[in-house]
Amino acid sequence: MEKLGINTGFFIAQLVNFGIIFFLLARFAWPRVIDMLDERSEKIAKGLEDARAAEEARQNAERESEKILAQARADGQKLIDEARQRGDEQVKLMVREATQEAEERRAQSRQQAEEERNRILADTRSQIVALAMAAAEKVIGEALDEKQQHAVIQSFFAGGPADAKGLGDRVTVVTALPLTDSEQAEVQKVTGAAEIDYQVNPEILGGMILRAGDKVVDGSVRGDLAALSSQLR
Repeated sequence: MEKLGINTGFFIAQLVNFGIIFFLLARFAWPRVIDMLDERSEKIAKGLEDARAAEEARQNAERESEKILAQARADGQKLIDEARQRGDEQVKLMVREATQEAEERRAQSRQQAEEERNRILADTRSQIVALAMAAAEKVIGEALDEKQQHAVIQSFFAGGPADAKGLGDRVTVVTALPLTDSEQAEVQKVTGAAEIDYQVNPEILGGMILRAGDKVVDGSVRGDLAALSSQLR
């Protein structure tokens, strides 16, 4: 794997992190997510109903367009028959224009109905994903005790992330709880930075974020959840 440019230790550490997150989601988050989704069932049902209404609107528009087109063709055929008797080329031109207009109206109606349906479905999916992620963040924040927090940090160290090397002489380290002396020593070893600023931000939920200027190594639980949310969307 090293020949492919993949750090085996870091890869295993990420698998452990995702394993912990998956366990916590399956054990604690999912039942609460179900409860919260039930509370939003009426709104989601309304969204699906709107989607159904949009689909019906599209079908109605298509049927109406078919009627318009059929009438245009009938009128056109009548004009063509008359034109054949009179040799009126102007009438033939009017028929072509009328047919083209009917086709354009039909295509426009179908496009508008399809766009409205897709918008409603996309909004509904985004609401579900956002609700699930919010519930997961809340449950994980409550479920991770101090021991588990330090275990997540140790898994980050175990991976020995290559990106942590060479970040710079001044590095900011953000964790969800204060690091122990041994953990700070490990940070010094991993980053090799001369000056390290330690900050505590419980909102990252767990793990660690390393920053040096515009360079960021995100090994936080919130970062993993954000990546998962992006995949679901």
